[in-house]
Amino acid sequence: MKLFGVFKKKIMAGCGHETLVKDRVSAFGASREVKVPVVDGKTDYCHRCLEKMAIKCAWCDGVILIGMPITSYVAKKNFVLPEHSVWFDEEQRLPVGCGRCAEMGPADWTGIWAPPGKVKEIEFCHFEE
Repeated sequence: MKLFGVFKKKIMAGCGHETLVKDRVSAFGASREVKVPVVDGKTDYCHRCLEKMAIKCAWCDGVILIGMPITSYVAKKNFVLPEHSVWFDEEQRLPVGCGRCAEMGPADWTGIWAPPGKVKEIEFCHFEE
């Protein structure tokens, strides 16, 4: 069996499309290679559907693809967000921003942008005394 053969074989995705295990995802001019998780020979989404889940950062207009870290800084009441902005929590005025806009780097990441186009929050360890 060829080692690289597994990446060229198409599998059925839950979205109804066939997809490769590893392929490029492109949106808004950005691109990255993505390997989809495979369980019992299937995956939830094909790479083309993952492309459609991409959004733009509320702060810098940078591209946020599935699997990328996100931030959620508070937007001041008088600040007008771009139309393309996606809210992490609209009531608290927390739009989704990209990890590149994190002032303190990974320490400011709220989570990752995950299928089907939502924030998967980072779970922190809590220590009891």
